[in-house]
Amino acid sequence: MKCSEYLWKYVELQRLLKGESPERVQGEMRTILGQEMIVSDTTGQEMTEREARAVLGRNEHDLRRAYEMGRKGIFTRICEGQQISDDEWEAAKGDTEEAADNGNG
Repeated sequence: MKCSEYLWKYVELQRLLKGESPERVQGEMRTILGQEMIVSDTTGQEMTEREARAVLGRNEHDLRRAYEMGRKGIFTRICEGQQISDDEWEAAKGDTEEAADNGNG
C-alpha cells in the first residue's frame, strides 16, 4: 500500500475512532494492513508505519484539510511532495557521508 493511501486510511480511521488513543488507532491500522507493506509513493521502497506517520506529522494541517474537503488527489500530491523532499535529503546526506568517507569532507 502506498504511503499516501495508508495515511488517507489512517486519517479516516482517526475520524471514525474519534476520542480513542493514538495507540488504539495504530493497532486498528495494523489489523487493516495485515501482511501488506507500506511503500513510498516516490521510490516504491518499503516504509515503516512510523516513517509514514512522520509524513503526516510534517504536513498535518494541509493533509487534514485536503481530507476534510474530500480531495484525495491533493492529499496524495502533498504526501508525494514530502516524500520527494525526504528522498532529496537522504540523497544529499548520502553524498556528504560518501565524501567524508573518501576524505573530502
